[in-house]
Amino acid sequence: MKLKLIENARREFHRLWVIRISLAVGVFNGVAGVLGAFTDIFNPWFLVALSVFFNTAVIPLARLAKQKEPE
Repeated sequence: MKLKLIENARREFHRLWVIRISLAVGVFNGVAGVLGAFTDIFNPWFLVALSVFFNTAVIPLARLAKQKEPE
């Protein structure tokens, strides 16, 4: 199996849901880390549990989503 890169990925970004969700999870993990480290608003273990849930459930489900074929 040979991997093939998407030509002009910037133009195709609107249909790449896995990339969008991965970026959103990365931002969420960063915000959760800052909130857990510097504030007492949330329990840090709750934020860890949310991060684990998103990393193990949401991203694999997004991989199963049907994406539009490139034009």
